Amino acid sequence: MIETMYKVASIGRFQPGTAKPDGRAHWIGPHGALGAAVPGIERYVQSHSTEALGLLGPNDARPAFDGYACLWFADRQAFEASVATPEWSALAADSSTLFDVEWTASMSAAVDERTIIDGPMGPFKAVWIVRFKDEIRADAERVREAHEYWTRTHGGAYGVKVPGIDRYVQNHVVEPLGDLLPEFDGFSECWFQDRAAFDVTMAAPEWDDMNNDAPNLFDMDFILGGMSALLDEIVITA
Repeated sequence: MIETMYKVASIGRFQPGTAKPDGRAHWIGPHGALGAAVPGIERYVQSHSTEALGLLGPNDARPAFDGYACLWFADRQAFEASVATPEWSALAADSSTLFDVEWTASMSAAVDERTIIDGPMGPFKAVWIVRFKDEIRADAERVREAHEYWTRTHGGAYGVKVPGIDRYVQNHVVEPLGDLLPEFDGFSECWFQDRAAFDVTMAAPEWDDMNNDAPNLFDMDFILGGMSALLDEIVITA
């Protein structure tokens, strides 16, 4: 049902000088309450980054983002109606005190949600935020083809074979939320039963095959530059 809805995503990082525990507490608590009060939001989920990921699992780097929020609406008209409410204005005002809004503005978009592996949303979650290679991004037709390859081949031929993944969802950028073109082209979310299942995925030869396919589409320096992470998922509005 969610895939038929209008979904928006904002990837954020806290204002400079904000301690991560303090930022997380405010995001979940007061900010989350403001979001839950906005009329028209059907579902609101926060995903807080905890550890950066390399090709084969966590590394010692710091994630380049502190997390992201996904909001679902019945349709685009419902989203536009929500944005016009005073409750949304209050949410936006609080965002400007919590997040680096200039950075977040270029990392926000409406997305097309495509489920590759339709399983349970387990308690262990990871994300890979992606950007197509520059030569692809320079050509609208190649961008369209890249989105389809990402779903059909990278996910549908390689991803579905990887053991350990309970659920795998791709989120494809379809339009900006403001005047700035997004600096990313989407993100892949995977849910696992636990850390052991995630480790099985990272060690699988099928995962290596998927990694070997990734440079056909993606700017790997972008993905591996702190834009992949393990997450704590917080459901604000189900």
